Amino acid sequence: MKLNPEAVRRRGNDMPNCVEIPVRGEPEIVSFLVNQEARVTIYCETGTISIGRIAPWETKPTIRHIFRRNISQLDVVERFLRNPPQLTSIDSSLVIQPDGDQENENENIQRVKTLQSNLELMDVGIAILEGERDKLKDHVQHLQPIEPSKNNANNGAEGMEFQFSLPAEPMKHVDQCLRDISAMGRLVKSVSTNGKGTVFLYGNGGVAYTPSIPRPLYHKLSQLRKTKNRESRPSYVALSTRDRFFVSFHDGTFAFKGPKGLEKELRKAKQPPASVAFGTTYDTFFVVFKDGSWKYEGRGIPEELQLKLEDRQERADLKCVNLGPAGEWFLRAKNGRMWWGGISEEMDQSIQMLLDDGHCLSFLDFGETGSYFISYD
Repeated sequence: MKLNPEAVRRRGNDMPNCVEIPVRGEPEIVSFLVNQEARVTIYCETGTISIGRIAPWETKPTIRHIFRRNISQLDVVERFLRNPPQLTSIDSSLVIQPDGDQENENENIQRVKTLQSNLELMDVGIAILEGERDKLKDHVQHLQPIEPSKNNANNGAEGMEFQFSLPAEPMKHVDQCLRDISAMGRLVKSVSTNGKGTVFLYGNGGVAYTPSIPRPLYHKLSQLRKTKNRESRPSYVALSTRDRFFVSFHDGTFAFKGPKGLEKELRKAKQPPASVAFGTTYDTFFVVFKDGSWKYEGRGIPEELQLKLEDRQERADLKCVNLGPAGEWFLRAKNGRMWWGGISEEMDQSIQMLLDDGHCLSFLDFGETGSYFISYD
């Protein structure tokens, strides 16, 4: 057991902003209502912390969860209890809408304002959060560290750890993927999400995915179920909004949907890409090749990212770059140094907690409505 339940209970009950919520029949689970607005549940056996809040921008009361795994220190628990991460909605003015969607967008904004002004969050929130206990327990059970199978030498040397935030419906499908991967005794090697859909690469060529990934990619991955040839399986996947995606395979081939500029760069390149990212506009992309060289085009490249590239004298030493639907960006060089920007306060807070705990970031992925995956070791 990673945490002592009684020690966690004492620490929380000593804090004036915490009110313990009894969890019947589960002595290793401790739960608190914090600041009368968030439910923080600590699963002491696995060291997982779940923060549940109502997402006020949704048209009906909806719970969004943030998860942090493998916590073993009471001081880290106390930080979450003192200041639980906030949910962040994306300002619609920051996202370029397709023609004809502005009227609907204005209606959505008005509905959000009405909900925020009229909804009594405390009373509704407590009732909903109480009903989420069993779902959270089941969810965390399936997020326990995935160990390699002793009978399979091709599982891969190591897996990634993740902290992530997703809407409730996509979370259900992510649960199922993690459950299936865990049942096979495999380790997750990488994750790609656009907020609605998520793809997991695991073991030695394994792939799991949720239903709401881009339809052409869904059909392509579905066809792979008929073959056991590792060379035909995905080695890298990138998802984005507007059904854009990129997937490369172990045999050196690739498939994608995106701007024509990306197709031009990929066709003339004499080497496979190491990473592909899509930006806020359909024509925006950033591709990094395995030798560290890179190329980008489009109106949606974040200015901060451009300045960072210039500050680094545009060196061809990149490992990967990622872009998000609301101007987020992540840059990693081959020497291990990383930079990022345009992220939500919630995600920034999650990253800072991981760094304070001594973890090393590996990758940041961004999805719609502030969704994210943080990969770390």
